[in-house]
Amino acid sequence: MEKVISFANSGGFVLGICNGFQILCESGLLPGALAKNLSLNFICKDVPIKIETNETPWTNITKKGDRLTLPIAHGEGRFVIDEEGYQELLKNSQIVMTYENNPNGSLHDIAGICNKNKNVFGLMPHPERASDLRSHDGLKIWNSLKTRLGLIP
Repeated sequence: MEKVISFANSGGFVLGICNGFQILCESGLLPGALAKNLSLNFICKDVPIKIETNETPWTNITKKGDRLTLPIAHGEGRFVIDEEGYQELLKNSQIVMTYENNPNGSLHDIAGICNKNKNVFGLMPHPERASDLRSHDGLKIWNSLKTRLGLIP
């Protein structure tokens, strides 16, 4: 993780999906933590999420309020953070996406957050599983980053 932290701190783009989100929180690259689902059950299903900000490299081709359907598959996907940390997330527009129908008990329905610099993004839903014949909503995450990198004009 030392090289990942160094890369992120130098402005490199880092994405953590599901367990990767947990690792980003545990490493200190993102605030908060991931805990067991309130139901204590593993959840695997498609869920509707809402884009809370499009001012990130990960969501720049979306609009605030857009709804995507992305799959989740986790037993420890409940995002938790103390009130002070939550207020910081709000103040810095770090809440990237929320669940419409919170499946796991995440605080304030949070499904994904970024760091203050917006180059580190962690999310529980799996956009990579919604980028093929089944669904294309995940492509909005990948194409946002490609646009930010200049790979898509």
